[in-house]
Amino acid sequence: MVSENYNANRRGGAKMPTAGKRQRSTPAIDCGPLRHSIRFFVLRANRILSRDWTGSALNQSMHLIFYCTFTLIGANPGISLVELARYITVDKSRVSDLVDTMEKKRLVVRRRLSIDQRRLGIYLTPAGIARLEIINKEVEVQEQRIQELYSFEERSKLISLLTRIEP
Repeated sequence: MVSENYNANRRGGAKMPTAGKRQRSTPAIDCGPLRHSIRFFVLRANRILSRDWTGSALNQSMHLIFYCTFTLIGANPGISLVELARYITVDKSRVSDLVDTMEKKRLVVRRRLSIDQRRLGIYLTPAGIARLEIINKEVEVQEQRIQELYSFEERSKLISLLTRIEP
């Protein structure tokens, strides 16, 4: 959630919310009809966060989609390609390429599930588990900056609200 701090539009139009600690000296922009658009503010936040990731040292070793896929595999041993693709909302072929890359790096393996031999599950290898622990520590440092903008309750509420949006 955005704090109660607002910058007034110089033209006397609508006010645009700004995060409490990170006010900029530039004038606020009148968003017009976008001021009520969840889609716009989610897009804007996504672009800011993606740029933050791209400018980080983490991006040199992996893309954000790789990290998210890798983390979801670690949290959900035996997850299928279809489940991964559906959850992160990318094409199954893209997820397959990501998992192929992880397999080549010996971070994951695909195995037939004991309960359904027709289905392949994806699992972290011991090397994958170790690598994910290291990466998660690096990501934690980067996430700290974002987390400082919101209280625990605000972060929980924001995540809860955003997870209502389903493909």
